[in-house]
Order: sequence, then C-alpha cells, then structure tokens
Amino acid sequence: MKNGIFIITYILLTSSLFTACSNIRILGGGKRSDLYRSGFLKQVKVVKGHYARGNSDKAVQILNAMSTEELLPAERAFRKNLVGVILFSNGKYEEAISAFEGALVTSSIDEALTSQVYLNLASSYFKLDFSEKAFIMTEKSDFKMLSNNEAKKYHFLKYKLSKQLGRDEHKIDALTRFLGFEKSLNNFRDGVYFQELLDTFFNLDQTERAKFLERYEDEKLLSIGYLAYLNAEKLYYEGKKDSARDFLKWIEEQYADVSEILLLVQKFEFRMDNYTKINSRSIGIVLPLSGKKKNFGKRAATGIASALSRIKTMWKTEEAPFDLVFRDSKGSGAAGAFRVKELIEKYNVTAIIGGLFSSEATKEYLEARNRGVFFISLSQIYLPRDQKDYLLLEIPGSIESQLDEIFSSKMLNKFGRRTAIIYPNSQRGNAYLNEFWRKAKESKIHISGIQSFNEATKDFREPVENLLGLKHPRERQEEIDLVTEIYSLEKKKSVRRIQILKPQIDFDWIFMPSYPKQASLLVPAFSYFDAFKINFIGGPSWGKSKELTEESNKLGKLFFVGDNVEQTDEGFIERFILKYKTRPGFIEMVSHDSLRIIGEIMRDKSFNTRDEFDIHLKSKKKLSGITGDWIQESGIWLKKMLPKVLRRGKVKKIFEEQHSFLNKTPVNSIYGII
Repeated sequence: MKNGIFIITYILLTSSLFTACSNIRILGGGKRSDLYRSGFLKQVKVVKGHYARGNSDKAVQILNAMSTEELLPAERAFRKNLVGVILFSNGKYEEAISAFEGALVTSSIDEALTSQVYLNLASSYFKLDFSEKAFIMTEKSDFKMLSNNEAKKYHFLKYKLSKQLGRDEHKIDALTRFLGFEKSLNNFRDGVYFQELLDTFFNLDQTERAKFLERYEDEKLLSIGYLAYLNAEKLYYEGKKDSARDFLKWIEEQYADVSEILLLVQKFEFRMDNYTKINSRSIGIVLPLSGKKKNFGKRAATGIASALSRIKTMWKTEEAPFDLVFRDSKGSGAAGAFRVKELIEKYNVTAIIGGLFSSEATKEYLEARNRGVFFISLSQIYLPRDQKDYLLLEIPGSIESQLDEIFSSKMLNKFGRRTAIIYPNSQRGNAYLNEFWRKAKESKIHISGIQSFNEATKDFREPVENLLGLKHPRERQEEIDLVTEIYSLEKKKSVRRIQILKPQIDFDWIFMPSYPKQASLLVPAFSYFDAFKINFIGGPSWGKSKELTEESNKLGKLFFVGDNVEQTDEGFIERFILKYKTRPGFIEMVSHDSLRIIGEIMRDKSFNTRDEFDIHLKSKKKLSGITGDWIQESGIWLKKMLPKVLRRGKVKKIFEEQHSFLNKTPVNSIYGII
C-alpha cells in the first residue's frame, strides 16, 4: 500500500511542480517577474524536457550549473525544490530531503512553493518510515495554497499518516477533505474509503457530529453535504423530527447550488410531508406473476396465502386481517420498483413483501426506502450496510447476518483468528467482501489474503494459485533454490510434482461466499496445489445443494452458516401438504415467514400515521418465523444463523454432540430447490 501512495505522490511532484512555473502564486500584488524571470523559466523548461526524456542526470547538471548569486530568492528555492524532486524520483530520499530543506531557506516569499516543499518533505519522510516527521511537515504545508490536484494528494497522505499515528481527529478531517473532491455522489459512495468515513463519522455522538459538520460550513465539500444529509435521515428515523428538519434547512442554505445534495434533501422533505398516511390493513406484494419466473412467483403467493390462513386461525377471526394487494414485477427490478411506488402512493400500504430474486430486490427495496416504507425481502439485498436500516428485513438471512455468526466468538475460538477470502468479482461478491472486511476490522481479525474470481470461469486454478502465494515464484526465489536442492538429493522422487514451492497457508480458515457449483470446483483447486485440510466456510446455499451434498464424500468437511432447520414447525409442513397437496420448498417457507412476521408486528395494533408504525417497529427487538429468529442490532435486522458442517452427505450442527445429525429428513426435502 505504501508503494502505491508514493507512486501517486511521485506523479504529483513530477507533474505539478515542473509546470508550477507557469502559474505560480504572486503575493502582495506583485508581477510574476518579481519572483521568476523569463530567462529562469526558459531554463526550467529545458530541464523539464531532459527529465521527461529520462535524462535525470542532465536535468540535475543544468540546475546545479545555475549561479546562485545570479538567482532571485524565489528562483533559488524553486531550483532546490526541483533538484529534490528529481532525487526523490530516483529513490535518493535523504538527499532529496537535504535539497528540500535548502529550498525552504529562501522560499518564504512564495507561499505556494513553500507549501509544495513541505508536502515534498512529508512524502520523503513517509518513504523513509519517519511518520511523525512526515506528519509535522504536512502540518506546516498550507493545503489552501496548493492546486486541487495537489491538495487531494496532500489530504490522502495526511489521512494515511494520521491513521498510522492514531490521530483520529486529523484522520477524519483529512478523509473528509480527500473525498470532498469527488464530483458526483456516485463516485463518492463507490470510493474505497467511503465506508471508513461513515463508520468514523457515526461513531461520534450527535453533539460531536453537529460540531464536526459546522466546522466546514464555509467550504461546501460534497462529503460534508452528504454526511449532513445522512445525519438528518438518522435523526428522523430515531424520531427526532424537529432536529432532522433543522439539519435539512441548514443543508439547503449551505448547498443551494449543489444540485445532487439539494435533490436528496427535497426528496426527503417530500417523503416526510407526503408519505405519512398509512392503511394498517393494506399490505403490498410484488412478485413475478408473468414471464419466465411466474412459476416461482406463484409458489411465493401460495406461501403467503398459507400464512394468511394461519394468521386468521391464530387471531381467531373469520375476516381476513389484511388486504393483500398483489402487483406483477414481471421479473424486472425496474418494473418492480415502479409497482412499489404505486402501492405506496395509491394504497398507502403498511409494508411491502417483494424481492423474490436479488436482481429485483435491490431496486424494489430502494424505492420503498426512499419513501420510508417497511420492506420484507424474499432474497438478499446486495448493498452496503450503511444503506440498510430497521425498515428492511431479509428473510433468507442477510450478508450481515451470516458474517455476524461467522465472526462470533465461538466460531473464532474454534477456527482461529487468521482468515482469507476468495469471492466472486460481482456486485454480490463485493457486498460480501465489504462486510467481511468491516467485521474483520471490528473483531481485530488478521486477513492474510483476499482474492476474487470471475463468476463465469470453470477453472479456478489461477485465483487459488494467487491466494496460496504460488503465482509469482520470483518473490520466493530463496525458498525455491532450497527446495530444488533438497529435491535433487532425494533418491526416490515423487512422480507427481505440480509445483516446486509449498503453498503459503498463513490463514486458519477461508471464507468462500460462492454458489454450490463454484464451491465444488474451488475446493479441488486447493488440493491440486497441495493445500489440504483447509477449513472452508460458506453461506446457506451450500446446505441446500443436492449436488454439493453428494460431492461432500470427495470434498471433505465443508462448513457453512444456514437456517435453524430443526426450528421448522412440523405442523406447518403437515398443514401445507394437507391444503396444497405438495411439500413446501424454500420459496414457500420464506414467503410464509414474510407475512407471518407482519402479523406478529401488527397483532392488536392499528396505526394512524407511518411515524407511529415506525416507532412501534423500531421498538421491536426480536421477530420470529418458521425459518428462524431476527434480532434488531445497531439499527438493522440480523437473522440468527446456525453454524453447520456438511460431510459425507450429512448436515450436522457444529456445536452439538456427534450423534445429533440433521439428516433425519433429507437435506432438500424441507427446502426444495428454487
């Protein structure tokens, strides 16, 4: 990472400083010729030409040949600074520091140059691992005197230094300013450091957050505008409506000419003013009822109908407790989102059940979220944690739910505190990676390796080779030489020798958020490279796969987190078979749970406004269904997942006696296959 920083810094130094002569700042109303004469600027241009052609020695020779007595003070500083830049680019950091310090002797007349020199010194000290000295140099550099490009690099360097030195106040300031240079919210939210900024900001209490935002009220940074908006949103959902409106008013005043921020505020205000109406009896349901996925939609509708019948029995009423308003998503996320909007605006539904497939779920949920409506998803939502709250419940068990269990103390005590991840390079895979990284950091777990793979591939040798440290053998040349020598002395040589080096297994377990088919190909790839007895941990789909169950005879132990199948209400299965003449599969069960949970929330309750419903929902700490329990923690719903192991065609709980197997019912007979 450090090398990457200095590649960036190097580009900053070599590009901006060599062109600085054309736009240097003049103080006190003086002319450019007061600081830099045309003859000097011509010489600098020649130096730049030699340097651009890779002739550093010639460039330095010209600079050193300049007569110090004949140069103006600013020119002397500028010359020394350029010498330092060239030395820095050639890896001569101590000599570069000496040159930069020489530049400071006469640079004070030009504040912009002085700030650049201090930034160069900070970069040089950082390269030498003198973090404290580097930080001091950044403090002396006035980033306001730098160009936008230079200032962005300055803030990034200061962020890294502050993080190293544990200076949290400086870290959040530098990170805020660094991300504040983004031109659009999409770029801002998609950035690598966005989540870290959010986590740091929301770790502050409300008073600290308010003071932090006010500190930047004259700068109109995009990052501050968006943080202020998220803070207002958080206050609103915490029931502090007046405080939320005060923040929104402040944002409108500060960001009146920033269209993206202003649009967010206007939409939120519109939502607060126009979506407070609620019909406690009305539940919206968005399913694919036509097209290629219609059979799945009909199965989900059957599961919901079974829940409605059960609620009537439990509530001891002949009248249907809810008006179910069905709409067809046609298997499209865009069409589904439109139907969500229609259900809220036309029917004032209390909640919406939808998202039978993840390809639809995200767009439908975001539409409901923008209007503050409770959304129950029948599949996972592949969004960052910060875009989820108590108004979303994922029936199958969210990514956050799975990793909450995987990083639990009992799992870490069993498997160890060194981990790695190999994940699909997709929206789904990236969602897993982001939460995996967050949980590892939170639990102080060491990540030894991160490797992605193409979802379309069927040959996983290359990503596995990368993860095991076998892809670039030159980095382990000494080890290769030693092993080769030992191998040459062996009297009996093994016929099979896939690679010279042994795999680097510096982790206790690997998280593998892959589909079952991918897992069946990934696991043998590790054996191919002589990496045996590895603890692989996957997601719920592993336990539902007939193919992976059968393959487990050859693959060995496969650990995963899944639903608590033993909790399944056998009465539900019997009633379902009796009424519908078929055994319920996974779709029927999660769909049944979706309405059953709404029944649990709404029993003996009636709400006049959506705010009343929100307050009631937020007060709930636990919800239960036939596929498990959900606990509200840190403002989101987490399903309590169960750690299991798949071995030799049998599924077993990890933390139970050896005899308690879950194969009393065949694995796929309860869940069915989607």
